[in-house]
Amino acid sequence: MDKLECLLRTGTTRSPVWLNDDTIAFIRVGDGGPRVWEMDLATGESRQRTFGDDRIWSIKGHPQTGSIIFCMDKGGNEHEQVYLLEKGSSEPRDLTGQPESRHFLGGLAPDGKTLSYACNSRTPETFDIWTCDVTTGEKKMVLQNSDHYNWPAGDALSPNGQYLLYNKLLGTSDNALWMVDLTCGKAVRIPADDKISAEVHPTWRHDSAGFFLITDRDSEYPYVAYYDIASATMEKRYAYSWEVELVALSSDDRYLAVTVNEDGYFKLHIYDLANGDEVNIPQPPKGVVSGYGTLSWSPTGHKLLFTLSSGKRPESVWLLDVDADLLRAVTTADMHGLSQDMLCEPHLMRFTSFDGLEVPFWLYVPHGAEMKNLPVVVEIHGGPEGQELATFNPFIQYLVSEGIAVAAPNVRGSTGYGKTYTHLDDVEKRLDSVKDIGSLVAYLVDSGIADKDRMAVTGMSYGGFMTLSCATRLPDLWCCAIDTVGMYNLETFLENTAEYRRAHRETEYGSLAHHRQILREVSPIAKVHDIQAPLMVIQGRNDPRVPAEEAEQVVGTLRESGKTVEYLCYEDEGHGITKLKNQLDCYPKMAAFLKKYMKIN
Repeated sequence: MDKLECLLRTGTTRSPVWLNDDTIAFIRVGDGGPRVWEMDLATGESRQRTFGDDRIWSIKGHPQTGSIIFCMDKGGNEHEQVYLLEKGSSEPRDLTGQPESRHFLGGLAPDGKTLSYACNSRTPETFDIWTCDVTTGEKKMVLQNSDHYNWPAGDALSPNGQYLLYNKLLGTSDNALWMVDLTCGKAVRIPADDKISAEVHPTWRHDSAGFFLITDRDSEYPYVAYYDIASATMEKRYAYSWEVELVALSSDDRYLAVTVNEDGYFKLHIYDLANGDEVNIPQPPKGVVSGYGTLSWSPTGHKLLFTLSSGKRPESVWLLDVDADLLRAVTTADMHGLSQDMLCEPHLMRFTSFDGLEVPFWLYVPHGAEMKNLPVVVEIHGGPEGQELATFNPFIQYLVSEGIAVAAPNVRGSTGYGKTYTHLDDVEKRLDSVKDIGSLVAYLVDSGIADKDRMAVTGMSYGGFMTLSCATRLPDLWCCAIDTVGMYNLETFLENTAEYRRAHRETEYGSLAHHRQILREVSPIAKVHDIQAPLMVIQGRNDPRVPAEEAEQVVGTLRESGKTVEYLCYEDEGHGITKLKNQLDCYPKMAAFLKKYMKIN
């Protein structure tokens, strides 16, 4: 097994949940697709519970019955169905059975009989709130909606099974929280006004009287608030000069766990709500704590599960026992014989962009290499409302091990640095983020870090759009470029993306009704004939977000022009290459492409 395959097969674990006080479940990715595993914490014994290679999106535990509930799609089509894996069962049961529709998991009522979820089966562009009797299969639409994204939020279902919290997503800062009473279908906004704000990741009190949540209301940075149902009031509780990412409340309401994103590294805080003081806990190693996962308290007692990752630390599950003042890793990554010493932690750096804006980026430098005259790949994150974090990335680690440095910027428009920063690239300001990349390259070259003749650019999704934008608008900078599921034409992208996603994406890029000229002008298609660098384009045939037509437009145009372009399309993938067998085909080709044009033996 070569180095790249070892890295791709590294067993990482995420999304831990409790099945009882001694047993947990989690999603493991390694020698196959994402699969559900179960572990006995007392013995450390673990066993695999699912065996497919399709993407598992979310997972919840049901301590009252020991069951596992999860969502999974087929071939990357994002038509997730909800599955129930009962204690002792060897096969999960499809509870929703509507393969042409998408389902978002709400929760399973305490009695284990009533499932709540959001689904767009009535009409593709809108998600309604449904319940399903898991014993009879009978489905009931509780709330019909007339808008688009309506999906369960965080710890969505109240402990008594009466309320479901859900978000109406229009944008990062326009993401209102609503609450529906599942007994009568009445829904109210939390709080009940029309202010544009985002209220996310609620976590309930055990008596269902209220919940903590994260909000950016009247603030540059999201903070922790508490909402009381009886008085219909929301109170600010914990605020920081950075963004709060997740909150979780212990089962007896004693402790509140909060993660704060401090310049790309995550800090875990535990508050004793009995006296309001912060608890002095053993801190996890420096890295990202549950960046896109969960914080999960035990059914009784005060044990907290979370995931931890960094450049040199593949994602694994950790446990904090507040009562015992103990912190430990409960899963470890299988590195297939590779040493952690070969992995690289990035340097957090900054450059000044064209207009004076300070932009952060991560720089991965090969072991033993001077920070001088390096071949550099600029890797741009997706979103665009996302953030490049110092987490384990097998492909980046492989490039670094082969002597290639990687610069991963958080250009304007990224999250993690406040609302103002996130909206600096909206609509007509789209190309300012491309100018940020030009300033990054100038910084790397002028400071002597990078070899100007061996600069490449790559990215996935919006990072793919940025890659194509860089290749078209900064054509002299690159020796090659790799676009993975990126948008080529924002106009056709918005016309053809899944119906329910359109309104959400229009708040960022501009609307088809009012901004068609801007959409055309800022898209790579406007400058495609300026591309000089060899280009590789990677696509999933079943992608509902960025349809394959986007990739085929740019590939066809470049081929007609006689430009160098390679195209890889995977018939059983969606938005990204997630199946191991496809990664084992795709990633070596990506690496060979980069090394060829960067002149690396």
